[in-house]
Amino acid sequence: INSSSFEDSSGNSFAGITNKSILNFRTEDSSLPLLKKSNPLDNETSVGVSSNITLTFSENIDVESGYITIKKSSDDSQFEKIDVKSTQVTGSGTNEITIDPANTFDSSTQYYVLIDSSAFDDGSSNSFAGISDKTTLNFTSASSAADKDAPTLSNSSPADDSTNFNITSDIKLTFSENIERGTGNVYIKKYSDNSTFETIDVASAQVTGFGTKEININPSIDLDSSTEYYLLINSSSF
Repeated sequence: INSSSFEDSSGNSFAGITNKSILNFRTEDSSLPLLKKSNPLDNETSVGVSSNITLTFSENIDVESGYITIKKSSDDSQFEKIDVKSTQVTGSGTNEITIDPANTFDSSTQYYVLIDSSAFDDGSSNSFAGISDKTTLNFTSASSAADKDAPTLSNSSPADDSTNFNITSDIKLTFSENIERGTGNVYIKKYSDNSTFETIDVASAQVTGFGTKEININPSIDLDSSTEYYLLINSSSF
């Protein structure tokens, strides 16, 4: 502001403002977060049946409330409905959200993704508009022949190197995708001398959960207390 711009009634001039630190301000953030990219891409084909869905936004966003719904394009039936506050949705506070479906996609099937408009906000509480149609983000899963990814172990109970595992508990193995029964054995061995505590045939009733991501192994006898064990699993088992 020029020093000659304002005077009081006695003719004394306001000194004016001559630098940028006296009076500065920033306008409000009124821009809605936008979906800039996704993996899989819209209309992508041959998507792995155990793939996660990644959404990249124009700015950092926070999880709020609502659902992400995955539906089959053929008949609009619901494949999976995921609460954005669940552990299946990660990345809050960043511009990249990862969605981990609990189920494995059927092969050679087209899906689309819906997102509630209340699901994500930016730091100024501007909400992502959501997805309410079946064409914005849709993809087709790979055929059975195209699925070349071997299942991997993503989690276990007990966890590796854990302690104080209950001697009567079952052993749970969580895989990267739904798995089926093969042939082979699960070996529970003692760490101290490599002796076999129990050999469990995967074809037995002690191994359950086939057709899902989580396999439950029920030893026929209780584990010894204060004893370290390790597992071996034949490569043909699952």
